[in-house]
Parts: sequence; C-alpha cells; structure tokens
Amino acid sequence: MMFRMIDLLFKVTLTEWKAFAKDPAVMLIVFFGVVFYAFYYPYPYKNQVANKAPAAIVDLDHSAMSHQIIRAASAMQEDTIVAVYENELEAQQALADEKIYGYMKIPQGLEADLRKGQNASVGIYCHGGFILLYGNVATAFTTAAMSVGATTQVKRIVMQGHSLSEAMAIRDPIPTRFFRMFNASGGYGIYAVSAVLMIILQQTLLVAVGVMGGPRKNRHFKVFKDNDETEGAPLLIRYFGRSLAYILHYLVALFFFKFVIYHVFGFPDRGNIGLVLLFGLLFFGAVVNMGMWIAQFFRHRETALLVFASVPIFVVFASGFSWPSGNMPRAIQMIAAFIPSTYAIPAWLSIQNIGANFQEVSHNLIWLFELSVFYLFLGLIHAKREDLLGRVIWRAKKLRHRWRRREL
Repeated sequence: MMFRMIDLLFKVTLTEWKAFAKDPAVMLIVFFGVVFYAFYYPYPYKNQVANKAPAAIVDLDHSAMSHQIIRAASAMQEDTIVAVYENELEAQQALADEKIYGYMKIPQGLEADLRKGQNASVGIYCHGGFILLYGNVATAFTTAAMSVGATTQVKRIVMQGHSLSEAMAIRDPIPTRFFRMFNASGGYGIYAVSAVLMIILQQTLLVAVGVMGGPRKNRHFKVFKDNDETEGAPLLIRYFGRSLAYILHYLVALFFFKFVIYHVFGFPDRGNIGLVLLFGLLFFGAVVNMGMWIAQFFRHRETALLVFASVPIFVVFASGFSWPSGNMPRAIQMIAAFIPSTYAIPAWLSIQNIGANFQEVSHNLIWLFELSVFYLFLGLIHAKREDLLGRVIWRAKKLRHRWRRREL
C-alpha cells in the first residue's frame, strides 16, 4: 500500500512537470522567462559601478591651486571633467540639460585664503535625480579638494619647523581607512541583481502554480484528458506530488543562477552547496504553498497572471533591500512579513555574497519554514473544502439526473 502511494506520488509529480512543460503559457514563464530575465536584468549593470560620469568645474580663482584641484578631479575614476567654466550660469544650464551630472565651484580668493591660514570652502553641486551618479561625483570632487587642501596644510606646517611625518600627524591625528567588505568594487549589480533574481524566481513560480490551478482536482486541461489516475488522486498525494514538481524544477533554476549567471557576470559565489540546497527547499516550499493556497481563489487561468504580474514592484519595495524595513509604514511591514522573499533575499545575499553558514542565516530560514507550514495549512484546508464541495455538487447533479429520468 505504501509503495503504491509513493509510486502514485511520483506519477503526479512527473505528470505535473510534463503538463507545464507542454503548456505554452507556463513554459514561457518557468523556462524561457526565468532564463531570459536571468541574463536580461544583470546585463545593464555588467560594469557594476557608474564611473566616468560627465562633470564640470567652475573656476573663479584662476590660481595655481585651482588648476591643481582641476587636475586632481580629472584623475579621479568616478568622474570625467568635460568642461571648465568661468561662469556658474553655464554650469547650471549644463546640469539642467543633463550634459553633466555635477560641478564644483572654486570660489575667488581660495588660494590666498589658504595661504593666510584661513578656512576656505568649495561648492559641490550634483544632480539629485541620479542617486548613484550623485554619490560618485560628490565623492570624486570631495576627495580631489581634500587632497589638495591637505597638501597645502602639510606644507604650511612643515614651514613652521616640523618634520614631514609630524606635519602629517598634526594635520590628520586619527587617519581613517575605509574597507568595503563583501563587495569590493561597490558594484550595484552585486547588491541589487542578486536580490531581484530571487523575486524573479518567486513571482514566476507563483504565476506558474496559479496558471496550472494549484491543487485543484480534475482540472479541465487538454493535457490531463487521459490522466484520471493522477487528477483524481487523494488530496495529500495530489498536493505534495504537484508541489514537488515545481520545487525540483526551481531548484535547477537556482543552481543555474549560482553556477552560470553568477560566473558570467562576475558576482561573488561563496555559498556552500548544501546550504544553498536547504535554502532552495525552504524558499520554494514556502512560495509553492503560498501559490497553492492563492490559486484556489482563481476561477480563470489568466487571473493568476494578472494578479502576480502586477505586484513585483510592491514586492521589491516590501522586501527591504531597496529601503530599510524599519522605515516603512507599519501596514507594509505587516504585509511583507507574509511574503517569502522578505526572508529569502537577506538569506541569499548572506549565503552567496558573504559565505554565511547555517547559524548566521538560521533565523531567516526558520521564518521561511514557518511560512511554508502556514501556507501549507491554509492550502490543505481550502483544498479539502473544495474537494468536499465538488463531491456535493457532483452528487447533486447525479440526483437531479436521476430525478429527470423518473419524470420521463
């Protein structure tokens, strides 16, 4: 009896996999969609860092020091000095036209003030509409101005009778060294693409489960026409057999991301294979169970596509990687708590980018397990209700048919 049930379970799994492999709508999502987005989304960020942004300098001082600042700014990796203006209005117009993304204003009398030992400042103006470019241009200008200012200050201290090492220590008594961990290049792709790939897997999986009808009994698809044994299987066999088909398929997709996409685009691959497998089982288990429950509310296949394809922007925002979760409205935090990607994204980033072990990501994995059990419970209860309701309707139709035959 047990072996027969196991055999039926795997038959349901194989039938489900064959079904969505033959269904054009589902195949477009779970095969071509996953592969296409895996290459399409990271490609624009292949350079990782938005370097060499066009910028300009407004030189009102026309001194040796201002020329030194211009040379220092031009040597920075983050920007490219495309113009040196003598009029700030020209720089403002270029910024408004997006010919440049920032400019530095060197005020008149800068060198004279510094040589007198007085404080002097430069103005840095950046285009706030481009967050990544804003930071890079501002950093380049700040570094250039500070390096020239530090050199001038050290020279003045040396002229007062101090040695070079003493002058440097006086000028900067506590030097700061900046180390960027786990993302040495500061690349946007390493941070954002890895997170979005998890959302792609989640949303395409939800769409697939929804379009295929979840755990529904006797689905009216052509592909299931001659599969009465698997379509009419007991609820638990039907539920877990179909779930297994989706989980196994998406585990392959997850390892495709890890071994192919991550290496093609140069993303860090520090994740332990066993931990990645455990993560995939828990993540996809939670997503499949969520899909199995929600799919039972849809009466038409197209509804699943419309619903799940319309929420990715909200899911990206609610997941907390683009904006801190603690700064979100309480209502959004509560909704996000029931979305698997909320816990999957930080777990995946920790595993792949940092090389975290089980203990370090256990809290997120436990949340995924609890979500999986929660949606499994809801899905089974709803499916059992649907099965019972279907049986009642079937018996009612049968009785009505008999009654009509008696009347005739």
